Amino acid sequence: MKLYVILFAIAVIVMYSLYYRKNPLISKVRVGSHTFTVDVAVTALEKMQGLSGKDSLPPNHGRLFVYDHQEQYEFWMKGMKFPLDFIWIADHTVVNITENVPAPTGLMPAIVKPYVDVDKILEVTAGTITKSGIKVGDTVQFIDR
Repeated sequence: MKLYVILFAIAVIVMYSLYYRKNPLISKVRVGSHTFTVDVAVTALEKMQGLSGKDSLPPNHGRLFVYDHQEQYEFWMKGMKFPLDFIWIADHTVVNITENVPAPTGLMPAIVKPYVDVDKILEVTAGTITKSGIKVGDTVQFIDR
């Protein structure tokens, strides 16, 4: 009986991972007065992959990383083909921003992390923070589709 429960749990995890690989969670996030359509990184593989390998993002789109606790998470630009802005979020507030992180040109890609603990990170195309007027202290709302 125990073996069946374990096999069932493994099957559910595999199906869940395969489903979200082909059908990423998509949501909307309002940062200050600007709304983004975001792919939510759910699985460990999605979080590890990030936006690497993509050629670009459509306007007003991003990737949202959600964690179950606050920490100073490090992100690196390995495999990135375009520069990014990072919006570092704790609970429902922008607590740090990192702008214009370049795509790697050499062997060592840039590594970025916030100055404070966060539980969410929104990656957007470089220049978006300035264009949208996003600043530390802005409120972040998560909107159902």
